[in-house]
Amino acid sequence: MISSESKIIGAICHGSVLVGMPIVIPLVVYLLKKDDDFVRHHARESLAMHIIGIILSILVTILCAVLIGFLLIIPLGILALIYTVFGIIAVIKSLSGEYYCYPITTRFAESWFKEIS
Repeated sequence: MISSESKIIGAICHGSVLVGMPIVIPLVVYLLKKDDDFVRHHARESLAMHIIGIILSILVTILCAVLIGFLLIIPLGILALIYTVFGIIAVIKSLSGEYYCYPITTRFAESWFKEIS
């Protein structure tokens, strides 16, 4: 049984982008909650998604400024929409007590944050 505290902490990790701390909150939770597999899973998944989302946003923004300009604003908007929808789904799944893996970044999350025994 997953505690309500674990569910809320997992949801906070996914929703941390809304308060302007998309890397800090999941990283701190991931490092401090070593005994709770549910929270560590959600912290790992959200951290990978936030890192990849920020990198893609920066790249598209640079391309907007350097290359084509306003034509890349549409992909930037689509990227933001996808990022937001996945984040909302992850918060709902976390609050429901379900393990959620982002369809795009799960492979990265697993390889970046391998457990060292």
